[in-house]
Amino acid sequence: MTSRRPVPGVRAKIVDLLHSPARTRASGAWLVGQRGTVVMVLRDGTLALFELDAEVELPGGVRRWPVHWDDLLVYGTQPGPDHPADGYRLGLSGSGRQALQHAVPLDVEISLCGEPVYPLPVCGWSMPFSPTADRACPACIHLAGLP
Repeated sequence: MTSRRPVPGVRAKIVDLLHSPARTRASGAWLVGQRGTVVMVLRDGTLALFELDAEVELPGGVRRWPVHWDDLLVYGTQPGPDHPADGYRLGLSGSGRQALQHAVPLDVEISLCGEPVYPLPVCGWSMPFSPTADRACPACIHLAGLP
């Protein structure tokens, strides 16, 4: 993935519209505080096409809005397939190309294998651990109950 922004499917809340397009800012009184889902990434990754959860009384009944990532509070992803690694975020040990990827329970700074790690936050959202990554820790994969 070349973008450092979250991918479509993330759940978020609109907390501000300072950086969003003028047409979106014009409806700010209705939009700020709304929750929804990012359905597409726009403008080379600078904007999210945001679909509102609630039926908001907006002109024309528009439910999808272009919102700048800095105006969103990303808080999770939609439920996906049950996978044992879903409950773990990504933590790194080492640096540069030698960094090893570890499975880390939420709100902990020690990986499953006991290695002290640092997170890789993206817009306030932590990336999930992927057992299929090239540099995934074999001990963490085993301890997470993955093949």
